[in-house]
Amino acid sequence: MKKALWVEDQFEDLMDYSSRLARIDYLVEPVKSVSEALKRLEKQEYAAYIFDLKILPGDDPEWQALDERKRAEKPLFDPLLGFELLRFLDKARQEKNDFWKKIKFDFSKVIIFSAVCDKEVYDELQSFGIPEQQIVYKAGSNLDTLAEAIKEMQSETHEEK
Repeated sequence: MKKALWVEDQFEDLMDYSSRLARIDYLVEPVKSVSEALKRLEKQEYAAYIFDLKILPGDDPEWQALDERKRAEKPLFDPLLGFELLRFLDKARQEKNDFWKKIKFDFSKVIIFSAVCDKEVYDELQSFGIPEQQIVYKAGSNLDTLAEAIKEMQSETHEEK
């Protein structure tokens, strides 16, 4: 089975999806926070990375401070720390810093599965190299929508090789 890292703070949402993805040969490894995701990225490469844009900061003080700062700026909205994590990874890639050299992460294997629907966020996600068909909004989607995005990503990845 191929492994998929799923960055999602609401694990209860994953149960149905995990069993469906297992049927298409993907074993889901869930993480709730930025801190957990970064630790996993240092340990191994995944065949797919599924991101919710709203996740928890975890135990890292810098990510906790960013979470607090974002909440103070917009108290009615949850900070998009999943999005901020992707920004962090993109900056690491551009700078080719030590963290980037330690991980094997491919933006073309990222699937966004989130309730967030914002044009500016969408455009920036695409600027990271995440294909349009791999940005899936939870509202109006189902298990098949996510499975199709993964199959599409798989076929694109195989075509490139």
